[in-house]
Amino acid sequence: MKVPARGGRSRAFATIAVLVTIALVGVGASPAEAIPIQRGQSTLILDQDIFSGLDPLGIGILPIAPAEATLGGESFPITGGRVSPDRTRARINHVGGIDFAGDNASVRVVRLRVRLCCRNSELTASVDGQRMSFLSLGGGSVTSRGRRLTFRGINASLTLEAADALNQAFATDFFQEGTRLGKLRMTLVL
Repeated sequence: MKVPARGGRSRAFATIAVLVTIALVGVGASPAEAIPIQRGQSTLILDQDIFSGLDPLGIGILPIAPAEATLGGESFPITGGRVSPDRTRARINHVGGIDFAGDNASVRVVRLRVRLCCRNSELTASVDGQRMSFLSLGGGSVTSRGRRLTFRGINASLTLEAADALNQAFATDFFQEGTRLGKLRMTLVL
């Protein structure tokens, strides 16, 4: 009869536990998973230069419900997403949108999704039915209070794709890659 070596069973369980942990981490389940966003509000404070440039062209920027016009900008409800535990990365989904409306044309920008990370932060959207990178995002700061997380002062500038879509719709060359639309502020409840 063989007698198991002392501690053999506990070593076997420890080995199995380590292998299970490695497998879980390999498929993306880990204790440091992204934190879900429950709700929130994003506000795009429009740059005054945009207003002065659009007025002579007869183009206005209007909210698409449930987004609302606010003093100097547009506010969009946040419907969900995820934030990394260190708060340096996030994917944030919104409802509503904005409508660039002119006398003879309109460009609807809806299904807004913000992706915050290192250099390539962006706001993607469905622009008249076509998904594209609409705004490049940069700078800003983040503060945290309990379950509330606020991103402030994020510069929001048109991408080349967005500028081309707007120029084509309104038969102009006013919109350029890098044209600053405004600053973005997002308050999330985790």
